[in-house]
Amino acid sequence: MILQSILRDFGLNEKEAAVYLALLELNQALPSMISRKAGLKRPTVYVILDQLLEKGLAGRVKKKGNWYFTPLDPGTFYEYESRKLQMLKDHLPELKKLKAKYAIVPQMSVLEGREGIIQVMEDTLTTSGEILCWSNADLAVNTLLKDYHPSYLSKKIKRKIKTKCLFLDDEVGRGFKKRSKAELREVYLIPKGTFFFENEINIYDDKVSIISHKDNIGVIIQNQAIADTQRAIFMFAFEFAKQLENRKVSKG
Repeated sequence: MILQSILRDFGLNEKEAAVYLALLELNQALPSMISRKAGLKRPTVYVILDQLLEKGLAGRVKKKGNWYFTPLDPGTFYEYESRKLQMLKDHLPELKKLKAKYAIVPQMSVLEGREGIIQVMEDTLTTSGEILCWSNADLAVNTLLKDYHPSYLSKKIKRKIKTKCLFLDDEVGRGFKKRSKAELREVYLIPKGTFFFENEINIYDDKVSIISHKDNIGVIIQNQAIADTQRAIFMFAFEFAKQLENRKVSKG
């Protein structure tokens, strides 16, 4: 369910998301009603409600000796999360300064599973410039991140992040190419039979991220020299792919 997935992205676990959504539908309810709506056992619901109360995502009121629970308004939830993000943004220079002394030595993070890969993708959205991307688009959008990709794309467009992309020449890659202008991409296609690859590589700022959608693992390497070298290799391939396409057009 896409709403549960969105809530998980904001720090709720699966059961917390289910109970919060049940509260939104019921507006004000006893734990027994929430239990039926969320499809969870009542003892579990009591535990989850305590967690939501602690996080400020639920409230309660006593009526005739019984506790009724209410959800935090989604708009208030959004404003609360926005304030946290703004606070983090305000202190980013200080946080980056702490890490700057290690910038010469390559920093590498390895992340696994769906949440790990999402973290790698979200990191690309921190770029101060464009993203250079190699990708087997079919694997990227039709496997573990199928329900996440629309959210990523929306954030990328909202932040006006432009992307140069090399995709395999298949149905999904051609679809991305058709939507290039609307999605702020410049796309060229690589012959699938000649240059097949499975992983996704993103180059941005001083970072290179590599994702194996098949193995559900991602790596972020932070080092300016490595990023610049990968950027040069990408641009060489990008210009070659552009020439291939121009030749096809001229022959056609």
